[in-house]
Amino acid sequence: MSIETEKIKEHAKNVDTWVRGLFIILFGIIFYFLYIIIGILVIFQFFTKVLTGGLNEYLLDFSAGMTRYVEQILRYITFHSEERPFPFSPWPVAESRIETGSGGPGE
Repeated sequence: MSIETEKIKEHAKNVDTWVRGLFIILFGIIFYFLYIIIGILVIFQFFTKVLTGGLNEYLLDFSAGMTRYVEQILRYITFHSEERPFPFSPWPVAESRIETGSGGPGE
């Protein structure tokens, strides 16, 4: 056997890689459901804006945390981070919110 084949066999036996693969599948499934939830949040927030002229503050805070969580998942499954997302680490704290009062397009 060549040295290349031996290295491939050694890498294939690495348990950490297979555990990561299982977590990638798990977080991929979670990401899929979050995609649907975020779509529902967007629609709800849009109709809140249309009906009341303002945004739901609780939903803004929740969606900010959700955005950070999705970012954590994507960073982990694309190998840009070794830190496993929630529930294996704390729920991400959203950075300061962008002002939503005025100045945007159409306002």
